[in-house]
Amino acid sequence: MAADMPTKARSMPAPPPAWTGFYVGLNAGYAWGNSDPTLIGSANVPPLFLGAAIGSLPDLSPHGFIGGGQAGYNWQTGQWVFGAEVDFSGLGAKADAAVSPFFAGKGGRNTFAWSSRYDWLFTARLRGGYLVTPNWLLYVTGGLAVTRVRDSVDCTPTSGSGCGDFSGGVNWSGSSTLTGGTIGGGVETMFAPNWTARVEYLYAKFTDTTPPVTTVPPFTTTPIPSLFSFHHNLNVVRFAINYKFSP
Repeated sequence: MAADMPTKARSMPAPPPAWTGFYVGLNAGYAWGNSDPTLIGSANVPPLFLGAAIGSLPDLSPHGFIGGGQAGYNWQTGQWVFGAEVDFSGLGAKADAAVSPFFAGKGGRNTFAWSSRYDWLFTARLRGGYLVTPNWLLYVTGGLAVTRVRDSVDCTPTSGSGCGDFSGGVNWSGSSTLTGGTIGGGVETMFAPNWTARVEYLYAKFTDTTPPVTTVPPFTTTPIPSLFSFHHNLNVVRFAINYKFSP
């Protein structure tokens, strides 16, 4: 009789939350921002140089492709998902401008060529979001941002004695690794077991740069100061796909 009695099925452990675990992936998108220059150190600028530069500062807006990879970890509790992520992307964002004070009605005689380029972007961020459905996550993110930029200014004399009080052209340029902060958000979907895709926006603000003089006219003995500072920020919109490892 005991053999004929029904037995209680052994309970199985609950499966882990679908979003919990480590993941890796790839991303690609578009980046744009600003590298606007400003004039600094005017007290030490030769008068002709100062007259040629004031009123001739352009708006530099680098833009271009961004693409790279990311890795992170998600932890799900109920409908909330928290995690951390690092990513590294190559950047092709660049801007160039040329300003001639003569043609701008400034009466100067020098042409200034400006350039700013972003080479790569690294971020380390925390993420937090809410599952509006089991497969759709809305999240915000923020943390550290690091980038590599190269800024340059070339003064080319078009007539007369040269750039300002100097007998030839002058160049300011420099490459810098800049740190800053980033904030953003996005929407992510789990479209298959262990696979997610998302669209994300990030805004990053970085420290300023002040390129030093790298090329001076021959026979110049007068010290040439750093005259320009560049202000840097970036906007990024990108698509990413991730593979999540099982816990």
